[in-house]
Amino acid sequence: MKKIATLFLSLCLAAGLFAQTANDALGIAQEYTEGTARSMAMGNAFTALGGDLGAIGINPASSGVMRYSQLTFTPSITTTQHNTDYLGRSASTRNTGMTISNFGTVLSFDTGRYDGLLNYNFGFVYNKSNSFRSALRAEGTTDNSSMLSSIAAGLEGIEWETIDLEKTSNPYTSTYASWPGILAWNTYVLAPLSFLGGKYADVNDSYMASTENYNELTDELSIGGPLNQRFNRKTRGSNEEYALNFGGNFSDFLYFGINVDFHTISQTTEEYYEEKAQNPDHFQDGFVSMDNSFWLHTAGSGVNFKFGAIVTPFAGLRLGATVTSPTWYNLTDEWDYTMNTAFNNGNTYTEYSPTGTYSYKIKTPMRWSVGAAYTFWNRGLISVDYEGVNYAGTRISEIRGGEGNYTQENRYIEQTFTNAHIIRVGAEIRATDWLSLRGGFQNYSPAVKGGASRKAYSAGLGFNISPTFSVDLAWSRLAGTADTFQLYDDYSSAVTVPTGTDWHSMSKAVCTLAIKF
Repeated sequence: MKKIATLFLSLCLAAGLFAQTANDALGIAQEYTEGTARSMAMGNAFTALGGDLGAIGINPASSGVMRYSQLTFTPSITTTQHNTDYLGRSASTRNTGMTISNFGTVLSFDTGRYDGLLNYNFGFVYNKSNSFRSALRAEGTTDNSSMLSSIAAGLEGIEWETIDLEKTSNPYTSTYASWPGILAWNTYVLAPLSFLGGKYADVNDSYMASTENYNELTDELSIGGPLNQRFNRKTRGSNEEYALNFGGNFSDFLYFGINVDFHTISQTTEEYYEEKAQNPDHFQDGFVSMDNSFWLHTAGSGVNFKFGAIVTPFAGLRLGATVTSPTWYNLTDEWDYTMNTAFNNGNTYTEYSPTGTYSYKIKTPMRWSVGAAYTFWNRGLISVDYEGVNYAGTRISEIRGGEGNYTQENRYIEQTFTNAHIIRVGAEIRATDWLSLRGGFQNYSPAVKGGASRKAYSAGLGFNISPTFSVDLAWSRLAGTADTFQLYDDYSSAVTVPTGTDWHSMSKAVCTLAIKF
């Protein structure tokens, strides 16, 4: 299991700089291709099978298997489920939306020959390669720690005059303090420890939060009383692949194909955190509440190249293989923060950060796959794929090249990410001339050392309405996994920051309309 990123991704981020974390890069590198209802129902085990527009994103040689032109359109409904346990309280969140999993066309050209190049095909296919849809909620009560205390600790080493200068001149261009720290200072929920006297009298670069009380007898700080903590996060968007394909057929023995794949990424994350005093009278500063909103939008594009082949050594058996180059992404983040605070004297404060922007690059690792498929008596088939990808090869870099500020993140990637193994199995039975039954299974080994594997199950039906028109239905479920998370960073060896657990899963219902011509 891995930790979900804290609310502000990292409370120690410099105020003038935003950077993707290693786990964000992993989310971009991972692929859970959707495709057509037929390919999804069969677990996308199409490396050796081919003959399907959804499979062109898996093996470009899939188009070479086709001896006819085809057009497909695949709408889908995606549902994600999150169940959290935080500070002994459970919360459940479901998010459902409609999207497009696949559309495209292949144009087939018959050469009229009986051996050699029998046909060649051109295709344009869209497949969704990853969905970022999710919604999560967590809430609980603690008197042991607070986010404001974590923010205060993140400012250690920065003298308060530096932050106060930003408050009076309001340039919001600091390269020292984090945005949460600046907003907390400007909404009066932080104060220098030197104001307390005692052992803190000469400490000019450390801070206390309004959620903390000072004990003059012990000369120590502690949380003033119970705090109700509440967190919501909603994410939407996807990684989409547009493939320009060329494929061909040599003597019904060798099928080949090449893709130039263009990826577009759009991901929006909205987070809200609140901590509220159960009894403001228990807090020396009269603290009532603090809430903070965070918005992040990531957008960009990438390109890769994919090569594939399928051979038929003898009737009924197909063997396939693919190689996919790294994907080179250029991405831009936009983000902003808002903080509101309130005190029991009736004072309230609101501060906004400007909208920040930062551009960078991500290179995902190369991928490869092999597969075998066998057809039984023209009434059934089974297909098995293996795909390998070493996520430790993921790299983040500056837009102009070089690791720059990402040296630490890339070192973490090398040490933490690992070689993943993906197994896909699919089967199909043609029950009648017009009805087909399908099923599939996928297993994704962990991409992170010590992580949990993910399993996906699928089933579907195919209806051949006429020789030129078919309708396919499928349902798939990415089985639940559990991740641990913290809502803010650890900040003291004497304090245990709450850790929660998030169980999450995803299911899809899809329908493909296909026309042959």
